[in-house]
Amino acid sequence: MSGAFPGYALCASPTDQWVWLKKVDTGNPDRFCLWKQLGPSDQFTLYNPEKDQIMAYTGGNEGAVVMEDSGTSKLGSNGELWSWGGREDWGAYALQSFWDSGQNVDAKDGFSSPRTDSVHTRGWRHGHQRELTWNAVTPG
Repeated sequence: MSGAFPGYALCASPTDQWVWLKKVDTGNPDRFCLWKQLGPSDQFTLYNPEKDQIMAYTGGNEGAVVMEDSGTSKLGSNGELWSWGGREDWGAYALQSFWDSGQNVDAKDGFSSPRTDSVHTRGWRHGHQRELTWNAVTPG
């Protein structure tokens, strides 16, 4: 769940290879918004069972975040890995590309609102940081 926009989660698209930000109903979650973290917090894969694919980084500043089959990243295996940054004052954690830890998954659209386009990354020092933070939610 987004550290900046309560109730918004990362979701795999059911129709294409993009990752989107979506307002979710925690009482009736969208299966495309449910992820399994495979590995420890400093190096893991985010697997979406409904899509049967993993979330990957495509490279570059503000690089796209996409869904792909495991083992197919053009960046190699590190392009398919993520890590959690330190806990911030507001209680959320940066979700960082393992290939480039300076790139964090960004929930902001550029105008202080939840993004409505496909998800990209952004550098920690470029703008506000809260939009770059997330919290894992365990099924309850």
